[in-house]
Amino acid sequence: MIKEAETTKEFDLKGVVPWGRRFDEYEAFFNLRDVPRAASVLDVGGGPASFAAEASSRGMTVTAVDPLYAADGASIRRRFEETCEDMMAGLRSARYRFRWARYGSPEQIEKIRREALEIFLADFEGEGRARYVPASLPHLPFASDAHALALCSHLLFLYGDELDCAFHVAALRELARVAREVRVFPLINLDGRPSSHLPVVMSELEELGLFPELVTVPFEFQIGATQMLRVRRE
Repeated sequence: MIKEAETTKEFDLKGVVPWGRRFDEYEAFFNLRDVPRAASVLDVGGGPASFAAEASSRGMTVTAVDPLYAADGASIRRRFEETCEDMMAGLRSARYRFRWARYGSPEQIEKIRREALEIFLADFEGEGRARYVPASLPHLPFASDAHALALCSHLLFLYGDELDCAFHVAALRELARVAREVRVFPLINLDGRPSSHLPVVMSELEELGLFPELVTVPFEFQIGATQMLRVRRE
């Protein structure tokens, strides 16, 4: 496995964790204002994010994919609670690595994450259950071109120590198979540094005939995380 350079670990998360975001956050860090409301959107690896529920209430067609969805609501809530203490400790110890204008404090972050969890669970355990598909990269259970847009939030590149370069290439190739456009955010790792995987991944995607580009977005929480990766086939 290709690993990011070693540094002090302020986020001791023990792997990929369930920590979901809300619709307005997705809209900002994926710059979604240019996406038609009628577009079919795939949210990959969002965990207990409320994006699918909130987007659907706005008339969008969103399918969410995560291995977490094989569990029941009570188990997902328990995993969130197990994550929360470590995540909040990391936010407090690494506070200097974030811009707080949007959120204000680690405590406000926790409040928003809990809001996202409750909206997600109400949808997941209710009428929206069919929106949530238990599956994981790099193999997705969808036909080619099934979606107009695939989003991957806070998974690829962020977990550079957990997911190697080959996994990133395979995952993005699969995302580009099932969707005509792919957007990934952020492009820095948990230590707050640009992912060392990104240049190699972009080069390999180009060799596969894909068109990756970096796009500045109207969002910055982790200092320096101001761009998303957009991948298109043509």
